[in-house]
Amino acid sequence: MKNMDFKQEYSKIFKVEKPVIGYARFGRVLKFNKYLLLFQLTFLIAVFETIAIFFLDDYFSVLSDITKKVLENSYTESYKLLSFNLKFSIPPGRLPTLQEAFVYLLISLSSLLFFTSKFNSLPKYISASFIYTALVYLISSLYFVFFLNNFPYTEKDFAIFYILQQTTTFLFIPILLTLSLSIFAFSWLNLLLNAITIAATFIYSSVFGGLRYIVFAYVLENFSYIHMPAMFFLFGPLLDFVYIVSFYSLCLYATVKLFQRKQDAFYQWGF
Repeated sequence: MKNMDFKQEYSKIFKVEKPVIGYARFGRVLKFNKYLLLFQLTFLIAVFETIAIFFLDDYFSVLSDITKKVLENSYTESYKLLSFNLKFSIPPGRLPTLQEAFVYLLISLSSLLFFTSKFNSLPKYISASFIYTALVYLISSLYFVFFLNNFPYTEKDFAIFYILQQTTTFLFIPILLTLSLSIFAFSWLNLLLNAITIAATFIYSSVFGGLRYIVFAYVLENFSYIHMPAMFFLFGPLLDFVYIVSFYSLCLYATVKLFQRKQDAFYQWGF
């Protein structure tokens, strides 16, 4: 009897209650919406590609009229692309003289030697840009020094190449940016922000592309065809890629700021 009482008292002293332990939170996850992702992919591409298609003829018609007013010697033609009738105006260009080509050859070669030498104290990323520019002009001037009268392109060929490049850019922007930005499908605010980004890129491309064309046409008229390779390799698709990526980066920055201000709306705890 005493032994049983002792066991009961002992069990009361050392009785351990069952603890209540909640789930461990290992982190937070974003509330991804797969339906919003699919909706963005179809809606944004459909809307902006439709705008681009209906916009092309009028855009190049307006650009042609502006170019003709700015550069009075311009002549106007059109290029048929599928169902599009792309109008363009451009002044007559000219070949460089042998003396001009030789001067550009000396300048580009001297620049290339300097930027690759130990005397160049500029940062490497800046030097790389100058080296690339010098190489383009070196090859261009070498061609005109040895094959001055065999240059296969005219200002008309350049104008057609340019409007094809700009057309490709207009049609490429909605696809590239929509595929890149639609992965941010955490809220309807993402859809609005992505649409604003694509629209802003469109507007910038339209204005910048038009101004660039007028400048290029002026250069071909007054400074010769020797600059034509630089217009494509330095200020053509490479520059288009740079500003498209810039707008994409701005959208990412705005998206991160949006997440930081409204964390409760976008995040949930993961278990």
